[in-house]
Amino acid sequence: MKPAVLTLLLLFSACHATSEPMARRLDRGGPPPTENWLEDGAEKVQKKRRKAWFEEMHRTAPDTDWRALERENGRRLVRQRNQLAAMGAARTDRWTERGSDNLAGRMHVAVEGPDGASLYAGSSKGGVWVGELDGTSWAPIGDNLYGGAHWLAVVAGDFADVVLAATDGGEIHVSGDGGATWVVPEGLPAQVAGVRRVLTTSDGTDTIYVLLRRNSGKHLLYRSTDRGASFTKQYDLGSFAGDAWTPRTGSGDVYVIDGASTLRSVDGGDTWSSLGALPSGAVEGELAGSEAGAPRLWATLVRNGATELHRSDDAGASWVYLTDVTDYWSTLAASIVDADLFAYGGVEVHRTTNGGSDFSVVNNWWEYYDQEATKLHADIPGLDVAAGGPNGEVWYISTDGGLYRSLDGLSSVENLSLDGLRVSQYYSTLTSSSQPDLVLAGAQDQGYQRADAPPGAGTTLGFDQLISGDYGHMTSADGTHESVFSTYPGFILAQKGEDAPELYQLDFPSGVDSAWLPPVVADPYDRRDFFWCGSQLYLYERFAGNQWNQSLWSTHDFALSAGEYVSALCFSPIDPELAFAVTNHGRLYSSDDHAVTWTQAAGLGPTGQYFYGTALLASGVDTSTVYVAGSGYGTTAVFRSTDGGASYQPWDEGLPDTLVYSIAEAPDGSGTLFAGTETGVWRRFADGGLWMDVAGNEAPITTYWSVEPLPHTNAMRFGTYGRGIWDLEVDTCGYEVYGQLEFISHLLTLDSASSTAVGTVHELEVAGGFPGSPGFLLVGGRELQTFVPSLGGFLLVDPVGLFGIPVQLDATGGLLIPIALPSDPVLAGLDVRFQALMTSPISPFGWAFSNGLAGRLCQ
Repeated sequence: MKPAVLTLLLLFSACHATSEPMARRLDRGGPPPTENWLEDGAEKVQKKRRKAWFEEMHRTAPDTDWRALERENGRRLVRQRNQLAAMGAARTDRWTERGSDNLAGRMHVAVEGPDGASLYAGSSKGGVWVGELDGTSWAPIGDNLYGGAHWLAVVAGDFADVVLAATDGGEIHVSGDGGATWVVPEGLPAQVAGVRRVLTTSDGTDTIYVLLRRNSGKHLLYRSTDRGASFTKQYDLGSFAGDAWTPRTGSGDVYVIDGASTLRSVDGGDTWSSLGALPSGAVEGELAGSEAGAPRLWATLVRNGATELHRSDDAGASWVYLTDVTDYWSTLAASIVDADLFAYGGVEVHRTTNGGSDFSVVNNWWEYYDQEATKLHADIPGLDVAAGGPNGEVWYISTDGGLYRSLDGLSSVENLSLDGLRVSQYYSTLTSSSQPDLVLAGAQDQGYQRADAPPGAGTTLGFDQLISGDYGHMTSADGTHESVFSTYPGFILAQKGEDAPELYQLDFPSGVDSAWLPPVVADPYDRRDFFWCGSQLYLYERFAGNQWNQSLWSTHDFALSAGEYVSALCFSPIDPELAFAVTNHGRLYSSDDHAVTWTQAAGLGPTGQYFYGTALLASGVDTSTVYVAGSGYGTTAVFRSTDGGASYQPWDEGLPDTLVYSIAEAPDGSGTLFAGTETGVWRRFADGGLWMDVAGNEAPITTYWSVEPLPHTNAMRFGTYGRGIWDLEVDTCGYEVYGQLEFISHLLTLDSASSTAVGTVHELEVAGGFPGSPGFLLVGGRELQTFVPSLGGFLLVDPVGLFGIPVQLDATGGLLIPIALPSDPVLAGLDVRFQALMTSPISPFGWAFSNGLAGRLCQ
C-alpha cells in the first residue's frame, strides 16, 4: 500500500488541479463529435518543439550521425526484403494489420498514374500507396520501402508502373514490380543528404529529374531517361539551395533557379541558357510555374532573413517582389489553367486568385474538426497539380491528416483518406483488458482516438478522433479504460469511464523541466491516480469525483544536469513497492518504497554513454529483472539488471545501432522480450540468445513507437509512427532468418514456412545456388555471439556440436530438405540453428553460404 503518513503530509501542501469536464459524454449510439482544445498558433509551435524532442531522443556521441546509421539499417532491410521476394518466401501470417482505417497521418505527395485512372501517394514513414482517383481502393505498395515517400515519379513500365520514391533525407528507390522489390538507381552519388525536388516531363519521354543535395552541401540536378534505372548529372547549382520546374502539359523544357539567374534547358539538361537574373542576395529558393502564362513563374526566396514571394511574367527574365510569407513550409504550386491562381502551404493553405495581390486561407485549421470530409487538416507538406478534371486540372493537398483533392482551384476540397489510407502516426495504444474491442490510440496531429467495435470486413479498425493534437504515454493501472491517463504537450488528459468516457484536462506542475510529451504512469495501488514525470515526480490523486490533487510525491531531484528529467518510469507488476526510473541523460534509479526515495544504479550514466532512456520494463516473471532501452548509436541500446536495479549490464547483442522506443514482455509468462525500434521489431528470449528481427516479409519497414501485450490473443500490439497499428502473434513455433550478410560468398538463401513443432516434418528451402552442386545443411544448437570466418564466408552456426547433412541442389539451384522430428516432448524448448553450405564455381574459395535459420522446438 502507499506510505500513509507521507500521503497525508503531502495532501496538506497539495495544489488543486481541478477542472470541469472539457469534453461531452460520448454517445455510444453513434460516432462521437470531435473537439478542438488548441489555441491559435499552437500547431506551428508544437511542430518546432516536437522536432527538438525527437532530436533529443536520438542522443549520440559527438561525430555520430544517427540518420546515416538508420539509413544503412533501412537499406539493409530493403535488400533483405528483396531477397525474400526473389525466393518467393512464404508469409507466416503472424502479423495482422489493425488500422486506423479512416484517420490518416502525414502525407507528402500525390501523382496520377500513366493510365489516368490511378493515384499514387507518398506518406511519412508509411510508404507508397496506390488507389483510384476518388480516394477509394487504397493499397500499400511501400511496406518494403524504408523512409516513406516525400517525392514520387510514376511512369509506365513493361509489366507494371515504374515508381520512383525519394525522401527529404536522401533515400531514392525504384520499383517496377508493384512494390515487391525496391532498388537504388545507378549513377547517383553515394552520399545524398537530401532530395529537393522530383520532376517528370510531360512530353512523352518519361524523363525523370531529381534535384538533390550532397553531404558536401552541393545541389545537383540529375536526369534519368531509362525510367529511373540510372541517372546522370545535368546541372550543378553549387551551394545554393535552388529548385527546378517543368511544365505538366506537353513540354520537356526544364527551368532552374541557381541563386544567380533563371535558366532553361530545351534539350533535357544537356545545355542551359540564362533567361534573366534573380533578385540578388538570395541564399535559398523554391520554384513553381503556371503554363497559362509565358509561363508565369513563382519563387520564394530567402533573403536577409525573410522569405519573400516573387513572380515572373516573362518566364524568368525579370522578377517582381510581392510579399513576405511567414506561414510557409517550402510547399508551393501554381495552376495549370489560370495564371493568377497560386498557393503555398504552412499550417494552412494560402491561396491567391489575382496574381498575388492578396491571399486568403482555404480554411482555418480548426475548421477541420467535425468537418473532416470537406475541410483541410492542419500542416501542409505537399501541393501537387495534375492536368485533367472538369476544369482542366486537379489539385492534391497533402496534410498531416491525410490527402485531399480539389476540382475547382481550391475553392473547395474533399478528403481522399477517409477509407483505407492506413498511415496513422501513433505514439501509444491501450487495449482494454475487460473489453478487448475497445482500443485507445494517441496520434501525432490526429489526436486522442477510440475504436469501440470489432472489425467489420477484414481486420482493420475504424477510430473516432475525440480530441485534436498529439497524445502519448497512455496508462491504466488495471488495463481497463475506467481510468486512463495520457499527455498532450501542455496538459494531461484524464479519461473517466470505459463505456461512456468523460475527458478532463489537468495542468502540468509549474516550473518543472520535462519532456515535450512527459511520461505519466498509473498508480498500481489506485487506478484513479497517476504519477507525472519531470525533473521531479508528482502524484495526482482523484477525489470528489472529477477533481485531482497535484502533489510533489518525492523530494528527489533528478536534474543532476541542466535540462535533465525522468524520461521513463515503471513499477514492478509483482511488487508495486519496487519502482524504477531513467532520465534523458541515462541515469538509472531504483526505489523500494513506491517511488518515494531513490537510489542511483552503479555504472551507465551520461559520461561516455550518450543514452536517452525511452523505455523501462520491470519483469512480470522475476522481481530482480529490469530492462531499460533507449538510444543506441555507438553505444548500448538495451541494458538488463538481474539484481533489482542496483546495476545494469549491456543486453543488446544482435541489435543494430538504433533507437529502441518500446519494450514489453510476452503475455504467455515466458519472459520473452519484444522491442520496437526506429525501423522494425526485435525479439529476444529471456534465457539468452540474441535479439532477432521478427518483422519478416510481412510487417512494414517503419518506426515502432509503442508495444503492449494482448493476453486475450497471446499477441503483441505495436503502434507505429506512420503505418498504424499491427499485431504480432506470439508464436515460438516458427522459424526465422538471421545473418543476411552481404559478402560475395553469401549467395544462398535458406528459409522455412514450417512450424517448429516436434513430431512433424520440417521443410527447409535452399535457393540461389549453382545447379547440381553438392554441399551440406549445417545443424547446430547454439547461437553465436560473433560469426566465425571460414572458407571465404562466415559460419552462422556455432562450430561446437556442429554437424552437417550431405545434400545436393537440383537443376534450378535450389532444394527442399525435409527433416522429420520424433514426437518427443523432451525436445520442446531446444534451440536449433541451420545454415546451407554448398560448392560454387563462382565463389572465390569454392563455397557458397546461406543466411542462418533459427527456431525453438515446441510441442
